[in-house]
Amino acid sequence: MKLIFRYLKKYIFFVLIIVGLTYVQVQTELALPDYMSDIVTNGIQYGGVTEQIPNVVCENDMNNILLFASDKDKILSNYDFIKEGTTGTVNNEEIRFNSNVYLLKDSHDDIESLLQKAIVYDYALSQTDIIVNENNVSDVKKQLDESLAGLQDNYASIVKVQIQNIYKNVGLNIETIQTNYILHVGMIMLGISLVSVAVQLLSTYMAIKIAAKIAAKMRSDLFAKVESFSSAEFSKFTTSSLITRTGNDITKVQQLIQMMMRMMLMSPIMGITAVFKVIRYPSISWLLLVAIGFIIGIMIILIVFAVPKFEIIQKLTDKINAVMREFLDGILVIRAFNAQKQEEKKFDEANSELTRIDRFVSCLINIASPAMTITMNLLTIFITWFSAKQIDIDVMTIGDMMAFSQYAMHVVMSFMIVSVMFFMIPRSLVSARRIEEVLKTENTILDPENPEKLPDENGDLVFDNVSFKYPGADEYVLKNVSFTAGPGETVAFIGSTGSGKSTVIKLIPRLFDVNEGKITYCGKDIRNVLQQDLRSKIGYATQKAILFTGTIKSNVEFGRDVTEDELSQTIKISQSQNILDEKENGIDEAITQGGTNVSGGQKQRLSIARALAKNESIYIFDDSFSALDYETDKKLRKALDELIAKTKSTVLIVAQRISTIKNADKIVVLEEGKVVGIGKHDDLMKDCEVYKQIARSQLSEEELNYARA
Repeated sequence: MKLIFRYLKKYIFFVLIIVGLTYVQVQTELALPDYMSDIVTNGIQYGGVTEQIPNVVCENDMNNILLFASDKDKILSNYDFIKEGTTGTVNNEEIRFNSNVYLLKDSHDDIESLLQKAIVYDYALSQTDIIVNENNVSDVKKQLDESLAGLQDNYASIVKVQIQNIYKNVGLNIETIQTNYILHVGMIMLGISLVSVAVQLLSTYMAIKIAAKIAAKMRSDLFAKVESFSSAEFSKFTTSSLITRTGNDITKVQQLIQMMMRMMLMSPIMGITAVFKVIRYPSISWLLLVAIGFIIGIMIILIVFAVPKFEIIQKLTDKINAVMREFLDGILVIRAFNAQKQEEKKFDEANSELTRIDRFVSCLINIASPAMTITMNLLTIFITWFSAKQIDIDVMTIGDMMAFSQYAMHVVMSFMIVSVMFFMIPRSLVSARRIEEVLKTENTILDPENPEKLPDENGDLVFDNVSFKYPGADEYVLKNVSFTAGPGETVAFIGSTGSGKSTVIKLIPRLFDVNEGKITYCGKDIRNVLQQDLRSKIGYATQKAILFTGTIKSNVEFGRDVTEDELSQTIKISQSQNILDEKENGIDEAITQGGTNVSGGQKQRLSIARALAKNESIYIFDDSFSALDYETDKKLRKALDELIAKTKSTVLIVAQRISTIKNADKIVVLEEGKVVGIGKHDDLMKDCEVYKQIARSQLSEEELNYARA
């Protein structure tokens, strides 16, 4: 999580905005059930009547009410007496009264407690044949109290029903009141819904944008980090693993960040706020506690069994990517040896293992969905069951039941989302740890704090008792290697397979650092100069010729921008002109990924051209002539010698063929990591047994005799 929060710091202001928008969204969504309850209860059940005391009462109804009131004078003091035929305003409606009425004053006292019980008695009386007068009021009250005993003093619904009757007696249109009320509350709900949708869209857009930007930055940082790796760091991670981390793992982290800023924020706010809404109904809120307990139990079981599998899945994904990459790289060899079945078996093994564990985890996670659905459905049934009993005794209304049901669903949904997050977070954190593992890998080859500056002119390249072993290895690959390569010299390296020729070359651009001894260039230890400065002095043609997607021109110009004359000269020296002549678009011919649309020899020549195009002080050719025919090899070496004579550059050549290097100014012969001979071809033929053995294996007797002569 530290990695995620580190990248989120930059966007903290926008995250706070998302928090605010999420809070607004939650409040608007949770406001709707109350309004819906009002429509059902007040709008439909009570005909749009919301007041607890009537705004207008006809004289006859007022007299009946006053029979049961304890403080008649106070009640009457809050009403104006309006005679029959007078026009007045009631509930914003102009009406002509057909009888004497009492109209509630705009400024009135709190007489709700005085009127409500009296209105209830009046309603109860209207449901009987009892006749009441001032003399038998007490007896009638006793009879009515018996009929009202089951209501537990909760008379709100009866009051509103009776107020409807009172308004009808006055002449008010109840249907109009009801319609106006429903339209009014409905418009409020529509407005709240629009606000909720607007803030949800805005917060979702911001969350997606932030998550995408963080993923892009993370991907860029990961790429830059891998780009800075030396060969030692690359040995810690497989290529397929790095690809998985850059793609699949970062995508999972991106999804987590997006969910964190939406679902993870919204769920707690929604759940906590909804709980406060639910506790307003203490008689049935215990049902929700039972449902939450059941959900938490399911979550714990699934987490215990599923979470440990997530890291295994990512490692198996690396494995299947590695198998697939190897298959694609070696497809021609596989077909040549009819080994398709063997590769299919290897892929099936990796695929089956991943499928088995992924299926197990998916099955566990998918259990949660029906379990949650069953929980929600059972909760709805029990809410309806127990709420019906509360409605029957007038403790709840139908609208209250519907509101409670919606609030309960919000709470349950919040817990469901949290349960989903419990699966998402561990899986994404595995990916985050894998990304962080790469980003926190310390480079073994670093630039010095106070770098020395290399001179512009070329100088001696000196190996001074250099010993080297690969990271993690016990045996030294090179032991006390010493030689000097001066400006204008061609120094070649030869030896049996595994003698350390390519390793020597890799130490020069600091792809690895020496373990003992030192390498100096122009009198400066190469570890004391910037890697960029050192490598800017080197043109490097690697052992495996690699071309990049683009054109022939873009590949040759890969190291630097070159002029047309330089480009033409480079093509000529590398013997690549016939390649351009064969191509329809010449130097602008497209090169496919990996250079699969050119031959091995053509790739080597273009790779050599790329090295020469840098026009630098040192040229390294690591077995770069092996795919060339003898004639092309001869022409290339001749052109290269002419270039060196002009530029005084240093040329280092690793070769297997003596014919390629026998004219070199200096040949370094390696055997088991040690220098066993240094000199020209003729000298080595006399003094170096290893060189002579190599020569005998490659040269004819005539050529050997010529060399000895």
